[in-house]
Amino acid sequence: MPNHQQGDRLSWGDTVFLHLEREGMPLNVACVSVLEGEVPFEACVQFVESKLPLIPRYLNRVVSAPFGIGLPSWEFDPNFDICNHVREVTLKRGSDAELQAVAGKLLSKVMDRQHPLWDMTVVHGLKGHRTGLIFRLHHCLADGIAGVGIMNVLMDASPVAPRLPRKKIRFRVPPPRPAWTSLTAGFIDSYSDFVRRILSALADLLSMAERAARGEVVPTDELSRLLPEITAFTERLRFNVPYRGPQKFAYTQIPLAEVKAIRHVCGTSVNDVVLALVTATIRRYSELHGDRVKGRLLRIMVPINVRGGANPGELGNRISLVAVTIPLDIRDPRKLLAAVHERTEFLKRAHAAELVSLAGGLIGMFPTSLQALAGPIAS
Repeated sequence: MPNHQQGDRLSWGDTVFLHLEREGMPLNVACVSVLEGEVPFEACVQFVESKLPLIPRYLNRVVSAPFGIGLPSWEFDPNFDICNHVREVTLKRGSDAELQAVAGKLLSKVMDRQHPLWDMTVVHGLKGHRTGLIFRLHHCLADGIAGVGIMNVLMDASPVAPRLPRKKIRFRVPPPRPAWTSLTAGFIDSYSDFVRRILSALADLLSMAERAARGEVVPTDELSRLLPEITAFTERLRFNVPYRGPQKFAYTQIPLAEVKAIRHVCGTSVNDVVLALVTATIRRYSELHGDRVKGRLLRIMVPINVRGGANPGELGNRISLVAVTIPLDIRDPRKLLAAVHERTEFLKRAHAAELVSLAGGLIGMFPTSLQALAGPIAS
């Protein structure tokens, strides 16, 4: 993991995820793991604490720029306490359904921004001599790929338990920067980011123009057929509302080998198969609750990795988002997968991810106070 310094600025992408969050819509990246055997809580706390020097960003909290000028920064939490981040619960019945209920309750909450935005809950009492582990972090801290890298730091593949330090680890917390220094740095960083964003936008526009000149454009007939569907307003489904109560969490297992076999036979991608499964599941859910699906469109925001050759363990967000619009009333699995594949390929040829990234970069030029006001509207 990279060594982050006191006062590092959030990127515009990380800041957007910070401002999009609101009550009823927490932006958590999370996972639920089920481990064989009993995991002693104190040993778990000690183990996680021993790994924190490898991921110093986990000691940082988000601090707004003075007067809202410039991007927020990562500052060491002067009151950091591992007990605020690693907790334990014990199930009464020990069922998987009870574990899911605990996860749903945790993932429904917005994290306290006075402290580093991550936590881990050790769940005892699972039947079958098992232990649950619920891990979550805020989306401004890492995207899914970076989150996997963090889990690799915390949970390695070796069956040999590491030797834990006997003494409690003490972290040296640098003193906070003076307000005047922070304000000046905010001006400089904002100006540098503004110039960098303009240069990046010009480079993206030039690249798109070069591809268009080489004939790498979407055919006119395909554009006229799919563009109206992509730009059309979609009707809200029953879950497209702010929900402030405890949310339910459920999961199932799907063998990756079967997903890859379907992808190979049908000539699509793994992501296409997953999108088709999600669409079919939402259709069945909607019909079970008495909603009409005929003629309705489902719009799914799909994250696109834009890290390139960058370090996959690097924290922060290196993603773009693409809106895939899929007819909700296709019942035949093969036809549904073909429809998903046609639309994702269209978006790839139209360079939709690059366009969204460009638009996001331009939005990032606005003052963070305006971004914060626009967050609930955009969400």
